Amino acid sequence: MITSHQREKSMPNRIFSSVLLIIATLQLTGCAGAILGAGVVAIGASSSEKGFATTINDTSISLKIRDKFVQTDIDLVEGISIEVNDGNVLLVGRIENEELKVQASKLAWEVRGVRSVINDVEIAEKVSLKQRATDSSAGANLRRLLITDLNINSLNYSIEVVSGVVYLTGIAKDQAEIDRVTEHARNLSYVSRVENYVILQDDPRD
Repeated sequence: MITSHQREKSMPNRIFSSVLLIIATLQLTGCAGAILGAGVVAIGASSSEKGFATTINDTSISLKIRDKFVQTDIDLVEGISIEVNDGNVLLVGRIENEELKVQASKLAWEVRGVRSVINDVEIAEKVSLKQRATDSSAGANLRRLLITDLNINSLNYSIEVVSGVVYLTGIAKDQAEIDRVTEHARNLSYVSRVENYVILQDDPRD
């Protein structure tokens, strides 16, 4: 029979084993600085409502996205915070230009395990209210078209519209879906150009 003293004594061993497991996992991902805080993650993950495995996977995704930010532009790291919940990524913060915001979505979608990306990053530079409203309306119209198209999984795409230019990021099941999404974007009256950064589902990702 296991006594309460034995159970208490074995608890640190179980936590230590969890820490070792996470460190080994993060080392295999090759993420810079990934081992930092692994012990905290291990202890907290066991009590998380979403479960140990999901918590570890979300942490790995977040670290990989952060690593891509580091390798691309330090402003992405300094200006954007990353939240991941069951593979769903939320980007928040403030950066200087729209191109970096689009780049952040693109990099997030490149990480394996990402299911959706919501980019709520604010742009520091001043843009007229009229232009913002027009861009926002175009983005909403395109989102509506994707939702109503039964041949497209709209959740797999992020849409940014900047001065009439549509930036598409996400994951497509096949080339035909990419073509349909692009065609919807091009058919919007306000749109002058479409920049397509969508990747195929079977493309190799980190």
